[in-house]
Amino acid sequence: MKTESPAKKHHFWILLGLVPLLTLIGVLMVSSKVGGTIDSRQAEIDKASKDIGSKTNPKSNELIAKLDKNLAVVEKKQTDLHKENWERQKDLFTWPRTTNSRVFKALEDKGLKFGDPIPDLTAVHSEFQQAENYLYEYSSIRRGVGGTGTGMADLMAPTQFSGGWQRVLRYVDNFGQVIVNKDQVWLILEDMWVQRSLLSGLRTVNSDLATFERVRYERDGKVIDDPAKGATAQNKTKRQFRSRNWEVALEIVPEGNTYQLTGTLTNISDRLQIMGANGRMTLNVWLSTAPNAQPLTFLIMGELLPGKGAMKPLKDKDGKTVQMVPANVLPIHPLPSHTLSTGTELEKLEIARVEQVFDIRTVPLKRIEALVMGQLDSRNAAQPTLVAPRTPPFSKEFAGDPAAEGSTDGSGGGPGAAYGGGKGSPLPGGSAGGPPMPGSAEGPGGAPGGPLGGPGGLFGGAGVTGQRVGGGSLPAVIDGNKKRYIAATEQVRRMPVGLVVIVDQSYIQDVLLALSNSPLRFQITQVTWKRFRDTLDGLGGSSSSSGPGGGIDYSRGEGRLNFGGGDPDERGPRPGNGSSAGGPPRPPGPGGIGLIPGSSSGMPGPGGYPGMSPSGYPGSNSSVASESQVTSGLVELSVYGIVSLYEKYEAPKPADGAATTPTNAPEPTAPAPNTPAPAPNTTTPPKMRRRYTRA
Repeated sequence: MKTESPAKKHHFWILLGLVPLLTLIGVLMVSSKVGGTIDSRQAEIDKASKDIGSKTNPKSNELIAKLDKNLAVVEKKQTDLHKENWERQKDLFTWPRTTNSRVFKALEDKGLKFGDPIPDLTAVHSEFQQAENYLYEYSSIRRGVGGTGTGMADLMAPTQFSGGWQRVLRYVDNFGQVIVNKDQVWLILEDMWVQRSLLSGLRTVNSDLATFERVRYERDGKVIDDPAKGATAQNKTKRQFRSRNWEVALEIVPEGNTYQLTGTLTNISDRLQIMGANGRMTLNVWLSTAPNAQPLTFLIMGELLPGKGAMKPLKDKDGKTVQMVPANVLPIHPLPSHTLSTGTELEKLEIARVEQVFDIRTVPLKRIEALVMGQLDSRNAAQPTLVAPRTPPFSKEFAGDPAAEGSTDGSGGGPGAAYGGGKGSPLPGGSAGGPPMPGSAEGPGGAPGGPLGGPGGLFGGAGVTGQRVGGGSLPAVIDGNKKRYIAATEQVRRMPVGLVVIVDQSYIQDVLLALSNSPLRFQITQVTWKRFRDTLDGLGGSSSSSGPGGGIDYSRGEGRLNFGGGDPDERGPRPGNGSSAGGPPRPPGPGGIGLIPGSSSGMPGPGGYPGMSPSGYPGSNSSVASESQVTSGLVELSVYGIVSLYEKYEAPKPADGAATTPTNAPEPTAPAPNTPAPAPNTTTPPKMRRRYTRA
């Protein structure tokens, strides 16, 4: 009998096990291959969808042409702003004392750009060493001579400088024997330009408040003079003028065989006003409209005048009160100086203009504590460093690291050595580079002698090698301060500055406005203020003239400028000052505010009260009340900002072959490859927003 093989006999069961397994493997392989194909196809579809979506709003050639036009408009506007700001600033950038120096006059006439080469540096070096050519730009008052000067510091009078202008302003008082290079010359001039412009802005605070405007004069319901109407309503000998705080009515009346100027003074403010030092207020009154007319010095005797709303008793000859009258109105007490010279013709007189002459008691801006170029505010203090001038036009050797320069330790012998970083040295003095500059010890550049503290502080220590304030050697003042800008471009140099002033709190906004209106486009970045706790020169008692008072901290053995920071109560006593800066100074005499001599019921009684002799005549002592009133409203105002110094504007030169092409509306010359020609451009470019600039 034939026997079958086991495989053939059981093939059904074998195939039953293999077929499902092979079928499952085939299904898995097919599914994996098809899924990958589907994913790749879906990715291609998504990519195509995105490409189509990005091209739903394509920029046509017409739109591109419009954008090119707008770009040209922006560039033209930038050029116009450069030109406009240069026109505002160009009168600031002058060479010193060109009327005295032929060398400086010749350079002025050349119209050089900032950083341009300067011919004959030997002659320039010699001119800078002459005090009447350089230092007189700061102060032309010679020591021991006195008088009024024409320098930037002199014109600030009666506003004081803390410790003298030599300790506040930055200048070179020792040029040494090495001839200056042209880069140093330009930075010397830039220091002079910036400080002069800032002081000029601060000076407007005083001049604006000293100016009186002519106003309508009405008395007993009858109009005497009205400048707003025609000549029929004008009276040349009876007029009224008004300032921010005062109103003065002036009349020219007969006096014997001549005439006398008289009238009334009214305090139109809400607070008590001090009339002036030595118990008198001084006005300059012009009695002619002629350009060369000289003013009449018109004195009004009195110490204080209450604000509007105050009342005082009017008494008869027996001392009984008749009625209450306004206490803010003062009849002007006649003085011999009020009488005009014999032979004066009334027909030729006209009360044309009135201006107040300030003294230390009445001037709004009392003292300048500090003026520092290169001083960063809190926002910019984290910057690693300031930048030097651009190269070119400045040389790479000069614009390098100040630490590589020699003798930049502040040892130039100027008063700023205490601030300037480094060692500080007695004053006056020189450096190894050469003898002191003529005038530094005996002339306008002179400064009180004596050492002023040690290294460190805001202006010294690590990272600061230049002398930031005061007079010093050329390397210390110029080479050590070459890094002075936040940014320097082809059009503008932006320099941070900081200043501290003592001002009546009522005039804080006046100071900020004056700085904002500076031609230097002063951008205020930070403002702080605190109560003033020191004393002022000329007010009696101890003075801060023995050292840089106000914001200068001596208690830690180093000169540091307090820009509104720190606790003033932590300061120690100042040299030569018996009072502590942590509290108000002790007034001379008994403490407290008592009655003013010559007054009744606490109301001021100086000159003008019937039957009373005016107190505070020249030679008499000032009252305690006057002293306290002078300092009670003072604050120490710190202002940080950035000034913009524009390069000389030169009209851009047209490109070759583009002389006939308008610069503000360029058109594409040919269509781009593989693109259709642009459609005719019939629309005008969008109007640009006007950018208003500060004056």
